[in-house]
Amino acid sequence: MKLSLCFKLLFLSSLFTFGQGQIQFNSLKYNLSPVIVGKTTYLKIPFSNIGNKPMIITRCQSSNGTSIISASEKPILPNQSDTLTVKILNNSVGNFRHTFVVGIDNQEKFNIIEVNINVLGTIIFGKVTDKKTGEPIPGATVIIDKTNYGSQTDFDGKYSIIAKSNDTLVFSFVGMKTQKIKADKENINIQLSESSSLKETVGPPIHPKIKRLETTSIITKKDIKNADNPKYNFKKNAKNNVYVIYVSELTSYNFNLKDLEFQQKYNVKYSLIGSYKIDYLTKYNKLTFKYLKKKYKKTWHSEIREDAVGLKKE
Repeated sequence: MKLSLCFKLLFLSSLFTFGQGQIQFNSLKYNLSPVIVGKTTYLKIPFSNIGNKPMIITRCQSSNGTSIISASEKPILPNQSDTLTVKILNNSVGNFRHTFVVGIDNQEKFNIIEVNINVLGTIIFGKVTDKKTGEPIPGATVIIDKTNYGSQTDFDGKYSIIAKSNDTLVFSFVGMKTQKIKADKENINIQLSESSSLKETVGPPIHPKIKRLETTSIITKKDIKNADNPKYNFKKNAKNNVYVIYVSELTSYNFNLKDLEFQQKYNVKYSLIGSYKIDYLTKYNKLTFKYLKKKYKKTWHSEIREDAVGLKKE
């Protein structure tokens, strides 16, 4: 009888000593609808430790490159509550499901959190040309007014951007007068005229002597089919000696002389991420980095912008 009682006490003692933390969420599914394209969404996800020992979140992982989930590195005590922070980059219009994996104390069991989001906006497209000559303007900046979200024209002066009908688009290029126009229709073509003062422009000072394609760009069915294929688009651009590096923080205010010199030295062009998904941008940039490494060895690596998508500093 006494042995049995001692065994029970020992067993209960071992449970208390070797207990563990246990995470509990208020909910594992969230719906965010609607949100505006081009604006980052933040979501706080509450949870508690309902176990009998402190716990540490050792796995906090998102399902794709357009969302980030983070947690405190500090131990969460029993009966203590905290929150996870979710950051979602809404670069495309449509309905999306973001999933996140959360685990504690390196345990094999983990929780799956789902966040469904409806992003509203319209794809605006068009062409920017020189009013005097009628020629396309490559490298012109198209930005949603009062934001850092925007795009740039390609070598044929064409652009696309996602915006709301009540947004205002700002078109700019060095040496040209800036134009503002409401994004109230899908096709917007703009003619920029020469500016009497460079101070009137807000666009990145892309060198005006950029080589333009001799032939008119014709979009084929194959191009449309491979619109989301980075390898196809890289090879197509490379045939015309066009090499692009997508950067995440490029605005009309942080493009400097160093960036311009880099473009000229290595025959590349910095570009805004536009409406492309992070996975596409990472794969495309990887091909550009491979080209730079093959042609210029490692000299470019210390001079490139640090916000180049997918760049790994050595």
